[in-house]
Amino acid sequence: MAGVKIEPLPPVDVAAVGEETLREYERRAGVTFSLLYESIKQDRVRFADRGVDNDPESLVFCLPGVEAVGRLWRYEQTKAYYMLRILAEFRDGPPEAKFSLRYAYVTAGVSRGAMATWRNEHPLFDSLMEDVQQEMVDTMRAEAYRRSVVGHDEPLVHQGVKTGETVKKFSDSLLQFTLMGYDSKFRSKEVNLAVSGQLNTNVNIEGLRDRLAQRLQAAAKSKAIREESSD
Repeated sequence: MAGVKIEPLPPVDVAAVGEETLREYERRAGVTFSLLYESIKQDRVRFADRGVDNDPESLVFCLPGVEAVGRLWRYEQTKAYYMLRILAEFRDGPPEAKFSLRYAYVTAGVSRGAMATWRNEHPLFDSLMEDVQQEMVDTMRAEAYRRSVVGHDEPLVHQGVKTGETVKKFSDSLLQFTLMGYDSKFRSKEVNLAVSGQLNTNVNIEGLRDRLAQRLQAAAKSKAIREESSD
């Protein structure tokens, strides 16, 4: 049909991918292929402005939930598979590329434009991508906490040679920004960056670490209680 823009996708025979491989992608993505596929079928009704066709093989077939055939069936199965791959690579890529959006869509074989279009057209896919992005933020917060409060072991070097010993290091600047994220008063009054970019020397660093740890523990306990109550 003229005027209809369908993003080109190299067709995928999902059955040929293999049950074991598909299950592994599902584990890494945190969602099943069938759920993505069903959501795509339900979202057909959102595309009625492209034109309506009663042929379940047409790419502009708009009846939600109806099992497609032929060309449309292959297209929707293929789209669900690529969505699954993007989510799997985004959420559970290799350590050096974990939470890398570019790595996810490139590895899945999808263009950035197609991925953005799917996020606009399919609420479930967009919500799942948002969830992964929130996982990324939570991971970054946990790492900031570790480096600022728990500390990290740094190899001790003498005259350019590692001694085999380590020294505990803390990041005071990360401590400040972590606190600013959790407590509004640290954003304006109690903690300020000097022009040099160093943490204000009047701040009690150890006291701040203790207060941050207490706040995070209280927040975790409160969340656990809420989750228990909702069960």
